[in-house]
Amino acid sequence: MKYWLISGGFLFISTIASAQNLLGISTSRYGGTNRLYINPALAADSPSRVFLNGFVGNIHADNNYVRYQAPFSLLRFITGNVPDQYKNPDGSVQFDVNYTRENLDGSPKNGTLMGEVRGPAILIRPSDYSAFAVTTRFRGIGQVIGASQSLLSALRAGLGDKALYSIPTDNNKFNLNTNTYAELGLTYAGTLSENDGQKLLLGVTAKVLIGYNAQHFINRGANYRIVADPNNLNNAFLEINQLDATLGYTTFLQNRSISPRTLFSTNSPGRGFGFDIGMTYINQYDTDSPALRLGVALVDVGGLTYKGEQYDYADIGQNPVRFTSSDFSRITGSLDVLRNVQDKLNTGRTPDRTSFRAGLPTSLNVTADYQLPDGFGVNVTYFQDVRSKEALSVHQPTMLAVTPRYDARWLSLALPIAYINHGLSAGASIRVGPAWLGTDNFLGLVGNSSNGIKPRGLDIYGGIAFGIGRVEED
Repeated sequence: MKYWLISGGFLFISTIASAQNLLGISTSRYGGTNRLYINPALAADSPSRVFLNGFVGNIHADNNYVRYQAPFSLLRFITGNVPDQYKNPDGSVQFDVNYTRENLDGSPKNGTLMGEVRGPAILIRPSDYSAFAVTTRFRGIGQVIGASQSLLSALRAGLGDKALYSIPTDNNKFNLNTNTYAELGLTYAGTLSENDGQKLLLGVTAKVLIGYNAQHFINRGANYRIVADPNNLNNAFLEINQLDATLGYTTFLQNRSISPRTLFSTNSPGRGFGFDIGMTYINQYDTDSPALRLGVALVDVGGLTYKGEQYDYADIGQNPVRFTSSDFSRITGSLDVLRNVQDKLNTGRTPDRTSFRAGLPTSLNVTADYQLPDGFGVNVTYFQDVRSKEALSVHQPTMLAVTPRYDARWLSLALPIAYINHGLSAGASIRVGPAWLGTDNFLGLVGNSSNGIKPRGLDIYGGIAFGIGRVEED
């Protein structure tokens, strides 16, 4: 149980793994379709007549509860490429609770694990005043939002820590959401006005969504304590006396791998629609002058309706519900956790609903970009999560980033610095021709107990994307 709660909970839920923000690509003027996920109006600012995205992939994890301090890096842990001395006899990674260090500042704890693949996409500028694009994307996101420090510390210490016995704890609110889905996006952007070096662009993206997996546990309030097992003094129970919560899940991906057959299955349980809308103001007198770009966009509006089971809890009865470590001894993922919780709370109960809504990670994006004619520039990006904490939805973590960069037709360099989840991260990216490689959290890739670096997450991305032809600019 402790292994899953610490390794699976920290890196959260095997949530996917979806991408974060790919700041090195998305803030570059040569990012093409990858810029549209921040603001669709930027399609009409592409310097290429045609832009092709072959494949861009990203893995991202962050949290504000624990710092990683294992003798091997997070990247090695996620890929399973660790020395044999740290593996179990079955080849799985052996993870000790002491490989993490708690952040005990008393604030609510959040964790996100995301994986994203941006597949084949094309952006075309048929004229100097308009552009359209077709994009594809696959995302997997898992999150814990607003978990109490006391609850996580109790789970991390283990139910056998007698110092925690019989201490009542109230109002332990937290939200768990996962969502795995694919999208097809259609973007149109055009020039609303242009006068004396100033432009105002408007862009809209409509999205068709197919969902494969979604789970949620929205805990609006609970009362629990840890009590000794009267039949075995070496064991203990997590005893829940009150609970106000909603639990829901799908089962489509159980015993299925993500494959082309799965992605194109007509039996996938989720369907939905979404959209992005954005505006960008550009001030550039001519190509020999600096360029200022200011943008605002509302992205990932919408959601999916899933076929699945949903249960509401307001009264668990007179007898408290007890959980033991053995209840979670054979779990393989978040679905097993939620099913075990449901079985304990009310075995055999029929669902309150057989479908539920899972929202997209809606955010308000504000950007400011200043570019010199020689290619040097700086970008400031702010993402504001606009979903409520109790929403049946994954969230875009609120983030502020500053990205100094150099951009030329065949070479791009960027050094993003971001404040996310109450912590700073620094990254780097490079593009040579069509090939991109970067990270928004470099220290997260290399940190371990040997070098003294204590990361709270990691991020890495790369792919092939390039433009063809040039837009002639005044």
